[in-house]
Amino acid sequence: MKKAFYISLVGLVFVFGFTTIQTADNCDKKALTTSCKKKLDPYKYDSQKFTKINFTKKTQQLEVEVPIFIGEKYRLVFNTSGMPKGIKINVYTKDKEAKKREAIFSNKDAKPEDKELIFDVPRARKMYVDYDVPADSTNQKITGCMIFMVGYK
Repeated sequence: MKKAFYISLVGLVFVFGFTTIQTADNCDKKALTTSCKKKLDPYKYDSQKFTKINFTKKTQQLEVEVPIFIGEKYRLVFNTSGMPKGIKINVYTKDKEAKKREAIFSNKDAKPEDKELIFDVPRARKMYVDYDVPADSTNQKITGCMIFMVGYK
């Protein structure tokens, strides 16, 4: 009888523990994708990148390469509604190891209530999207997600 009680107690702890972990972040990939696709118009969908970010005690810089074709016009749509405040988005023409890389987009001037950012890309050969993630000083194991979608004309 005691053994069955302890087994059911442990099972309940796991069920409730994992339920709260799953609902703690607001990373609804389908909803984020749908809102990005609406902002992509009149461009045609090319690709997307969904990134889940776990905040740590140290600052992080995550980089994503976006391959593009010469001669095409591109649009990037970022959806930041799944992220806590403080994430900086920068788009560069070269990777973070290059000495002479040029910033072509940043969200530093965006209003905090702007959750969808649109960037019409000037002509470039490659793009690198960098996420500057601040340190988690509260030690609350904060998570979030970011999605960007690429379209072409």
